[in-house]
Amino acid sequence: MKNSEQIDMSQTFSDFLRENPTYLYDHPEILEDLYLPHATGSAISLVERQVGRLRERNEELRKRLDALSAQANENQQLLGKTQTLVLSVLDAHSLEQMVEVLYDRLNRDFAVEFCSLTLLSTAKKIGPSLARCASQAAAKREIGSILKTKVLCGVVRDREREFLFGEQASSIGSIAAVVIQSKRPLAVLSVGHRDAHYYTSETGTLFLSYLGNVLTRVIEGFLNDNGAVEG
Repeated sequence: MKNSEQIDMSQTFSDFLRENPTYLYDHPEILEDLYLPHATGSAISLVERQVGRLRERNEELRKRLDALSAQANENQQLLGKTQTLVLSVLDAHSLEQMVEVLYDRLNRDFAVEFCSLTLLSTAKKIGPSLARCASQAAAKREIGSILKTKVLCGVVRDREREFLFGEQASSIGSIAAVVIQSKRPLAVLSVGHRDAHYYTSETGTLFLSYLGNVLTRVIEGFLNDNGAVEG
């Protein structure tokens, strides 16, 4: 039954081409997937070789196009998540709420394992918040190199990691950190991962720098010139 169907299909195809002799000429894209040997004895004809090279090139172009399409889709998703994060942070009515929203979005939308915002002011001035607090003097003493670097990705010293993450420090292998600074350093936003090779000097910092610029404006709006939360 199967052979009969194949014969019928072959006959139908042959009849179709006879009735439409210019079909393949009018649809050259079909030729890309057909095997059409050019009789030249035992040698490979230049035409056949050229067609083979063209097919290889078309396949390479298809793969590149698929990769670009996938990257564009990924970038679109990242843009949407970033927009949601920024708008959520801007909509916060208090420093405490802003920190909660920041942690939640980074964890849910960006799969950040560890997140810490260290405000460079005393807890008494800042008030209740999920953020860590430290004085300017302590920050210069413990993470002075990070404050100078502005944006850092990779492995840091134990005491720097403990300063930024507290009790979670022992679980963190590598970090990415950005200094949030206006006229003076206001805070340090740090994200961490268990894998020591997850954040490296090769890691892109564009997103982190952008988020740092947004947080600079937001945090600055919540604090007065003395570093205390605005009433």
